[in-house]
Amino acid sequence: MQETMFELSLPINSLLNNTYKIMRALATSKLSFVYMAEHIHSGEQLIIKEFFPIEIALRDLDNMSVINRLPSTKDKFNDLKDRFQREALMIQCLNHQNIVQYRDHFTENETIYMVTDYYEGILLNQYIQKYAIDERHFLYEEIFLPLIDAITYLHSKGIIHRDIKPNNIIIDAQGKPRLLDFGSAIYYKKDSKYPIFTTTGYSPIEQYSIKGEQGIYTDIYSLMATLYYSLTNVIPIDVSQRLIEDKLINVRKFNKKVSIPMALTIVWGLQVQSKKRCSSLSFIKYIMILEKKFKCIKNYLLKNNSKRPN
Repeated sequence: MQETMFELSLPINSLLNNTYKIMRALATSKLSFVYMAEHIHSGEQLIIKEFFPIEIALRDLDNMSVINRLPSTKDKFNDLKDRFQREALMIQCLNHQNIVQYRDHFTENETIYMVTDYYEGILLNQYIQKYAIDERHFLYEEIFLPLIDAITYLHSKGIIHRDIKPNNIIIDAQGKPRLLDFGSAIYYKKDSKYPIFTTTGYSPIEQYSIKGEQGIYTDIYSLMATLYYSLTNVIPIDVSQRLIEDKLINVRKFNKKVSIPMALTIVWGLQVQSKKRCSSLSFIKYIMILEKKFKCIKNYLLKNNSKRPN
């Protein structure tokens, strides 16, 4: 993957839109390259995402332009390009402190570029490793309650993210979480067919079909899978392996500090069938707030009992 990144990514110091200078390639996926860039006038660091479907695209002879590789994939190339454009237009309409901030998008080199703020920080899957499993109760208040607010905001706009997972959440230098990557997001109230995008362990069963009904409960599954992993270091069993016999292990088997109500809520949010799944982010938020209060009361009692004379 690293070799592909350096072979096919834009050359260092490439100038885009007469405004942005490419500093280095940061990451690549099936659909795009992600670069660190610099605004040539302000010197500000930014993130640029370039549409580049690796399996069907090539660089032209100018080493800049992105072209479709074969005539047989032309329709697929154009369809993916349209989706990338819709992603840019979608995040352009969003404004929330816990969602990646849009800056610009433009067409150049026969492809599309999307510019967002750069955040100094680390992804959630790396962030949690700094803390022992039994010390992660702070994640409810500092990470997941803000994320729930962000996801609730998305849903109020008629959007479901469809790809909530630890490496799509960055924790910035101030400890604030931000939801990234809207490449799978859709307007669930308007769309009748849903492109299939899945991540093992984090995607619910309805995302495995273009006709599977999707809604708020779809993001709840992925959010609860992310919480499950964050509290245990264990990715939940993929939903495809739970259809006949559900062997999902309760969170408390890995982390006794999780309360029974919280553990049951996580299991409810990870139900295979969407109709049996929790469909209320407000309820999950309420349980997390109770978890925090329960922790405070427990600490208070332990503190005061230790002060009592024998």
